[in-house]
Amino acid sequence: MSDKWRRTYEKAFSRFADAQGARAFGLGRHALFILLKALGVHPGDKVGVCAFTCLAVVEAVKVCEATPVYLDIDEHLCIDPQEILVQNAGSLKVVILQHTLGNPGRLEQNLAACNKIGAKIIEDCAHSLDCRWNNQKLGTFGQGAVRPGGVLTVNSNGLLEKVDRQIERFAAPASKTSDLIRACWLRAYHPFSQSQLDCYLGYQYSRLRGALHLRGKSFLKNGIPACEGYVRLAGEMKAKAALKQLENWHKLHQIRLQNTAMIEESFSDAGLSLWPKQPEAKITMMRYPLRVYKKWEIIHRAGIRGLDIAGWYISPVHPLGTSDLAKVDYHTGSCPRAESTIERLVHLPTGPSLNKHKLEAMMAIINQK
Repeated sequence: MSDKWRRTYEKAFSRFADAQGARAFGLGRHALFILLKALGVHPGDKVGVCAFTCLAVVEAVKVCEATPVYLDIDEHLCIDPQEILVQNAGSLKVVILQHTLGNPGRLEQNLAACNKIGAKIIEDCAHSLDCRWNNQKLGTFGQGAVRPGGVLTVNSNGLLEKVDRQIERFAAPASKTSDLIRACWLRAYHPFSQSQLDCYLGYQYSRLRGALHLRGKSFLKNGIPACEGYVRLAGEMKAKAALKQLENWHKLHQIRLQNTAMIEESFSDAGLSLWPKQPEAKITMMRYPLRVYKKWEIIHRAGIRGLDIAGWYISPVHPLGTSDLAKVDYHTGSCPRAESTIERLVHLPTGPSLNKHKLEAMMAIINQK
């Protein structure tokens, strides 16, 4: 299969991200796995992970046969720098700094903490395309970053060479079938433009999965060491569709900024707390978080009306339930701030699906006593 569109997309993404290089994969966990291997993560190594993350991140660590070390969060939903500083020097091979919903939290303190204990840094920028810190793009502060849509970027040519060696070792081209499926998904699914029917069906699907205890089963069945072919490169159809979305990013960027301002005005009028951000951060938020009481009642009322008030994450390793967390080395009670936040956190979309009418309906649900 030709790789013309994938190479074109990688070059365009590298320029967009101010990176030294980029490589595109079928899934974000594949990109993270390759980056971890390129940074020298071996079986038995420990990797610092935000205790407010998704299973894909932890899967990449586990497939390396490394151990995730969960670090509790601060008020930004990002790793608390003190959680890094209490680790012994040299104990963590890598720390994955997650910029949750686009917010980098206390970035400078986290970077300094990683450097103090000698940990390499991967930035998880899955939520933070084109966000900045002191006008420098996120993803350019560590050794490398994982980006939306299964792209990794690196900040040195030397690391890019190591990435390519790992690709040769572990990666296979996308099959025509998987490429077609992912391209259709990329074109059809837009995380910020869901219709009310999409939201309603998604809500009912999540309820069904919960009732049938299907959370996280793919990893829990297949959490084995990586072998040749574990990683899939992005296919040509997916890369072509992703390139088009990248070219149109500025339109979505402006919509996000406008809708974030509308949400904050509505929250202020209702006496609700605005989400904190550091003055150095220039953020385009993917979703807007809010701590509430009666979280699951709010999500239920929104879901049956097709309104996109979401409640992920449901656990420190979403979407695993309590009984499965120990299988990925998380022990209940070890990160109390993350656990208590999860019990109260909902968030609203900032993309094209939001309008004034929908926001008013969401606010009525949130403020309902």
